[in-house]
Amino acid sequence: MMTEYSHMIHEGLEVSINALVQSINGLMNREQNLRENGLSDKAERVHATIERLYVLRNELILIFNEQKKERTDFV
Repeated sequence: MMTEYSHMIHEGLEVSINALVQSINGLMNREQNLRENGLSDKAERVHATIERLYVLRNELILIFNEQKKERTDFV
């Protein structure tokens, strides 16, 4: 039973991390386009959002690694 929950948690975290990476990549392209079009103020706001998403991604990676360690401790 515990491994089933661990698998669900592991899978959910992995999906979340990948989704954040896709969002970050999309926002980086948007930031670049805004800068190319001379909209540096908007680009700065997008960049600030990117930085916040990186923090979230890093936190999720830490949780993911903790869960992975706990999972191997049970086996």
